[in-house]
Amino acid sequence: MLEKIKFKIAHSNTSIRTSLCTSLCTSLCTIFFSLFAASATAEEFVEWVGANSGVNWSAAQIEAEGAGTAPDNAPPSTGRMMACRAAIVDAQRNLLESVQGVRVEGTTIVANMMVESDIIKTSVSGVLRGARVVNREPQSDGSCIVRMTAPLEGQFAKKIYDEVLVPEQLAKVLPAKNTLSSEFTTTLTQIFGAGLELLIPSANAADTFPAPEWQSALDKLSERLSSLEELVSNHPSIVSAKDTGPTGLVLDARGSNFIPSMSPKVRQLRAGVLYPNKAHQDERKERGQLVSLFTRDLDTARRHPVVGERPLVLKALRTFGATRTQIVLGTQASGQLKELIAKGFLKDSGVIIVL
Repeated sequence: MLEKIKFKIAHSNTSIRTSLCTSLCTSLCTIFFSLFAASATAEEFVEWVGANSGVNWSAAQIEAEGAGTAPDNAPPSTGRMMACRAAIVDAQRNLLESVQGVRVEGTTIVANMMVESDIIKTSVSGVLRGARVVNREPQSDGSCIVRMTAPLEGQFAKKIYDEVLVPEQLAKVLPAKNTLSSEFTTTLTQIFGAGLELLIPSANAADTFPAPEWQSALDKLSERLSSLEELVSNHPSIVSAKDTGPTGLVLDARGSNFIPSMSPKVRQLRAGVLYPNKAHQDERKERGQLVSLFTRDLDTARRHPVVGERPLVLKALRTFGATRTQIVLGTQASGQLKELIAKGFLKDSGVIIVL
C-alpha cells in the first residue's frame, strides 16, 4: 500500500514537471516569435510625423492610416461602404501631414517650402492624387480602417530638387589614370637630382635611344597577346563571371547623430562634398530618384535592390554641421570613394544609408 502511494506521488510530480516545462517552452516560443516579428518590421526606417502618419525612408514613400464611421441614419446595405469612404478621406488628410513633414534638409521641411512656392504646393497635391489604398479593414462595429501610401520619388522629387539642389564646393576627384603631376615630378627631381629622367622615361625617349633589332618582333607579339586578351575578356562567359566593381554604395552611419532627408551629402574629411556632385544631382533629378534611401539594418542594406549585388560598404566617421544631414568619411574611405567616382561609380548605381 505504501509503495502504491509513493508511486502515485512520484507520477504526480512528473506530470507537474512536464506541465511546467511545456508552459515554459510555450512562453519562450511566444516571446521569441514576437521578438522575431518586431525585428522584421524594425528593418525599415519610418519617421513618424503624426499619430497615424509617417515617412518610410526605406521605401521612399509616405504612409498614413485613416478611420471612418458611417452616418447614424445610413442604411446597413451602404453603411460599410460609407465608413470606408470616410476612412479614405481621413487617411488623405493624414497623408498631407506626412508629406508636409518630409525633411528636405536639416532645417527645411516641405511645409515651409509650400509657404514660399506654389510649385511645391502643386507637387504636394500631385502626391496626394497619386496615393493608393494598400489595406482596407471593415470593423465589426461598422467602422472602417484604411491604410494608404504615396511615393516621394517621381515628379515630387524632381520639383523638390529643382528648388534645393545647388552644387556646393565639390571635392576634387582623382583622375581615372595614374599620372604624375608636374609639381610631383619637380619635387622628385629635387630629391633624386638629374637622374630622374632615367627612372621616368620621357615621351620622346625613342628618339634618343634607338630601338634594338628584336624590339619589332616583341612589339608584334605584344599586340597579338593584347588582341587575344581582349577577345577572351569580352567573351560572354567571361564577362558574366568577372567582377566589374561595386554595384552600389552602403554608408554605415550607425553611432552618429545623422538624420534622414531628401538631400543628404557625403563629405571627405576637412574637404568638400564627394556625393552627390553635379552629375549625380542631374541624374537623380532627371529620374526623380532620391539621392539616398535609409534603413536600420546593415544586412538589409546590403541586400537592398537599389545597391545591386556587390555594394561597397563604407563606415561614416561623423556628421558635419548643425543640420546633421551630412556624413563625413575618413581619409581612407574618402580616397577609395573618390577614385571610384572618377571612374563613373554612382552614376547609375544607388546609395543607402544605415541609421
